[in-house]
Amino acid sequence: MRYQMCVWDLDGTLLHTLPGLRYFNNRTLKHFGFRPVSYEESYELIKYPLGQYYENMLLMGGCPMEEIAKIVPDVTAYDYGLYCEDCTKLIEEFPGVKDTIRELRKMQIISAVHSNKYDRISKQIVKTFFDEEIALVCGQSDDHPSKPKPGCLDPLLKATGILPERVLYIGDTQVDILTAQNSHIDCAAVTWGYQTRDVLESYHPAYLIDSPEEILEIMKENENVF
Repeated sequence: MRYQMCVWDLDGTLLHTLPGLRYFNNRTLKHFGFRPVSYEESYELIKYPLGQYYENMLLMGGCPMEEIAKIVPDVTAYDYGLYCEDCTKLIEEFPGVKDTIRELRKMQIISAVHSNKYDRISKQIVKTFFDEEIALVCGQSDDHPSKPKPGCLDPLLKATGILPERVLYIGDTQVDILTAQNSHIDCAAVTWGYQTRDVLESYHPAYLIDSPEEILEIMKENENVF
């Protein structure tokens, strides 16, 4: 078997988290006196890495540019506090993902999660929806770089001892494709998430898939490689 581990992005790939994110973001914006973001704006916002997320959220909410740097630490802390209280709120499962992970486990292929969400929240969400199906979760922390920077996948690689060429990264945005490419890992870009097919194709992922079941087909196609 060529691939020994699948690393799943969380937002838009593993789970439909956008409704919950928008809910808490809008509560935060209201608290600080700004307008709520629309679903379309939130759809664009979720594509930003964490280091740029709240700055762009404030811009979308009508915060003057010159005030953002001053208030973004308080906004970030407030939103994080709300999110921690009920981080699984409004999250929906994508059809076929859980069954695919179970089939991968039968094939002795590890499933792990890598996210730019805070580590604590990432672990709680995955535990709630996937329990023992996914044991390895790596979220955002001060200990390693965020995606798509080189080295961001090192914690998962070190924890398993699996070589990059034996890993398939599964994600829904160009950030995920770049994450995989920067780590010399194949990427399966998914079309059920938060980016258009045309944009995904322009970044030349190893695979472009329309359903979770296609991951199993990729595994079978590569069964006798290596």
